Amino acid sequence: MRRLVLLAGLLPALALAQTADPYGRPDASERPVTRIGQSEQTVSNAPGYYQHHMPGEATIQVQVEGAVVNPGLYEIADETDLRRLLALSGGPRIDVRDRQSERRVELRLIRPGTGLIYGALLADAAGNPSVIPPLRHDDALLVEVIDRRRFGWQDAATVIGAAGTVAFLFQLLAQ
Repeated sequence: MRRLVLLAGLLPALALAQTADPYGRPDASERPVTRIGQSEQTVSNAPGYYQHHMPGEATIQVQVEGAVVNPGLYEIADETDLRRLLALSGGPRIDVRDRQSERRVELRLIRPGTGLIYGALLADAAGNPSVIPPLRHDDALLVEVIDRRRFGWQDAATVIGAAGTVAFLFQLLAQ
């Protein structure tokens, strides 16, 4: 009977010991999310999964999508900034530029649960890196290349030809 009472007194202590961290580390909600040493255990031959960090270094995973040379999931050191991540992904995919277009590259950093936290043109991000927020685990970087063509003489000829066709049809219908 005495053993049963002693065991009953130990059960709450055992339950508390299982929930508390024996090393006194902060709760998971207070710690930054990183993946220390987990990348070395990940074996992947899937295209679109890239690892750029030193062994044993704390890492985060960031999704890079859009008009980049190598889109995919990047496992990078947790101190990596957005500009370095963009360089690791091969940079924006820009084809040959013609004289009639004005091209700009837009960057958008999206955080789960928060949404868009940063959006800028590539030229602005390169010129003022201090305003770029640090990357966190599960962030997504969207890169868009936007072409805006100027109105040229070929466009004017197309409009004049279409207007002439419509005028010719009206003339035929009026007869």
